[in-house]
Amino acid sequence: MPKSDAISEFKRLFLEKTGNSWEAWEKKQNFQKQPGRFFPLDIDYGVNKQVSEKKHTDADSQLPPPLLELVKMLFNVETYRAAMMEFEINMSEMPLGKLSKSNIQKGFEALTEIQNLLNSDASDSSLKESLIVDASNRFFTVIPFIHPHVIRDEDDFKAKVKMLEALQDIEIASRLVGFDVDNDDSLDEKYKKLHCDITPLPHDSEDFQLIEKYLLTTHAPTHTDWKLELEEVFSLEREGELDKFAPYREKLSNRMLLWHGSRLTNFVGILSQGLRIAPPEAPATGYMFGKGVYFADLVSKSAQYCFTDRKNPVGLMLLSEVALGEVYELTKAKYIEKLPKGKHSTKGLGKKVPKRSDFVKWKDDIIVPCGKPVPSSVKESELMYNEYIVYNTSQVKMQFLLKVRFHHKR
Repeated sequence: MPKSDAISEFKRLFLEKTGNSWEAWEKKQNFQKQPGRFFPLDIDYGVNKQVSEKKHTDADSQLPPPLLELVKMLFNVETYRAAMMEFEINMSEMPLGKLSKSNIQKGFEALTEIQNLLNSDASDSSLKESLIVDASNRFFTVIPFIHPHVIRDEDDFKAKVKMLEALQDIEIASRLVGFDVDNDDSLDEKYKKLHCDITPLPHDSEDFQLIEKYLLTTHAPTHTDWKLELEEVFSLEREGELDKFAPYREKLSNRMLLWHGSRLTNFVGILSQGLRIAPPEAPATGYMFGKGVYFADLVSKSAQYCFTDRKNPVGLMLLSEVALGEVYELTKAKYIEKLPKGKHSTKGLGKKVPKRSDFVKWKDDIIVPCGKPVPSSVKESELMYNEYIVYNTSQVKMQFLLKVRFHHKR
C-alpha cells in the first residue's frame, strides 16, 4: 500500500474509532471525547532501561550521614512503585517513569465532571448515568487502573482526588531523576537537583530539643493507633522561598510554627517546589475550607497524612513558619473561594487545643504552640482540633523537615 493510502486509511480509522479527525488530535485543537468512542493517550513507549547497578558508594558522598540516609529515602524507586501499586495503578500500561502532567490534568478534569454530575438534579436519570459512565471511562483511560469502574459515590471520588494529588508529586520526582532510565546520578547529584539546602540539626541543639518537646506534647488524645519518636531534624532553605515570604513576614503579624504531614512520595515535590495549592482543574470537593495549604498545631493531626504502617514506619513531616495575619474563624466546613476583606487565613476552631500558657516564642516572635491538648473555649464546633489554612503559598516558609518513626500498636 502506498504511504499516502496508508495515511488516509489511518485517518479514516481514527475518525471512526474516536469520532474526531486526526488533525484535531495532532494540533490539540477541538478534540472532544465522544461517548462510547476511544480516546488517545499520550504515553512515551521509549525503551525502559533497567536502572544500572549502583556505581556510587556511600563513601563517595560528601553529605553528612543523616542527610545521606534522607536522600536515599527520598529517591528510593521502590517506595514510588509501592505507592503506585497501593493506588491500584496498572503499571504495565502506565509505568512509573511514564506518568505525565497532561494525563494527571485530564484526570482532574474528568473528576470535576463527575463531581458536577453527582451534585446535579438532572431530570433524565439515564442521561446522567451515561454521562457519569463516560466521564469515569475517560478518567480510567488517562489514569489506567487494575480495576476500572464507574465512580459513583463520594468516598471513591474523594480518594481519586487525593490519589491524583499524590501522583503530581510522583511525576515531579520521576521528571527530576528519571526513574525509567539508566540514571547514573550519585546521591549527591540527586540532592542538588532539589535546589533546597537541607542541614541536619545536632540532637543537643536548642532547636532540636524545642521541636522534640513540640512533637511529644501535642499528640491528640484520639490518635491512639501509634506513638511518635523523633529521629532527625533538618533545617530547610528552599531556593527562592525566603524572597517570596519576606514581604509577608514583614507586613503580617501572627506568625506560627505549624505542622504539615504528607506521604513520603510527596516530599521530592514539596522540597523542590514548596507546598502547593490544588490546581484549578481539581474538583472543589474534598477541601473542607477550600483549596489552600493546610496546617495543624497538634502533631498527630498532621501525622495521619504520612500514611505509614508497621511495614514502613518512618515518615517525614514539616514544620513551617506560617504568616497567618488576620484570621477568619470558623466552627464548621465552609468552602472558601475568597477570604472576607481584611482576612489573610482561615482557622477551623477545634474543641481541643494546645494549652496557651505553654506556648513559647522562637526567633523573630514566631509562636510555637507546644502545649498539651486541653478543652477549648469553643462550645459548638464540628472540628475536634484546630486547622489553619492559607490560600497564598508565599505566606509559608518551610523551616524544618522531621524524620519521624511511628510506633504502630496494631
